[in-house]
Amino acid sequence: MNASRFQILSGSCLCLAGGAYLLDTALDAAFPLASPGLGAVVPVFGLIGFTGFWKLLENEGQGVFGLLTYALAMAGLSGLAIVTFLFNRLAPDLSPDALGAVLNAVRTELMVIGAIFLISAVLVCILAWKADPAKRTGALAYAIGAIPVALPPLFPEPIVTVGGISVSLGLLVWGAGLLVGARGMKQRSAPLNA
Repeated sequence: MNASRFQILSGSCLCLAGGAYLLDTALDAAFPLASPGLGAVVPVFGLIGFTGFWKLLENEGQGVFGLLTYALAMAGLSGLAIVTFLFNRLAPDLSPDALGAVLNAVRTELMVIGAIFLISAVLVCILAWKADPAKRTGALAYAIGAIPVALPPLFPEPIVTVGGISVSLGLLVWGAGLLVGARGMKQRSAPLNA
């Protein structure tokens, strides 16, 4: 797959992740019991899209810090795939007592996943800070939103909702940046292919 196509795939997946999360967050806020559970697909699209975003950050002198950040980001998103499936697809069908029992059984794992996601979001923000303004803006929105999203018991529900919107906007900014960059790559290479 050439670089332009990879960038389009990654950008599209980040936009899908951001759009799905934004819509899911809005639906959860407006209709808590009627949300279709779109949040379950967010980490999957995020995992696919994040690699292309990461490739663009290679020029930021990542080194060992960048590799550690990438590994934590992938681990955090992988863990969130489990969490979002639990809350979006399984939890709505469970009684409050059954859900409480499940959450109690996986409490430690949920805390570890939340901590890894939050730490990786902050590290991505630090790493992206050296990049262009769009990557910085997306990283800042992602990291700020990750705080209440990763630690929901510590925040009131409206703050967690705002956090979800912020993470969504970060994903959308990164995805759009990849798509715009891919378009520029195509335009620059067009005269060469003619």
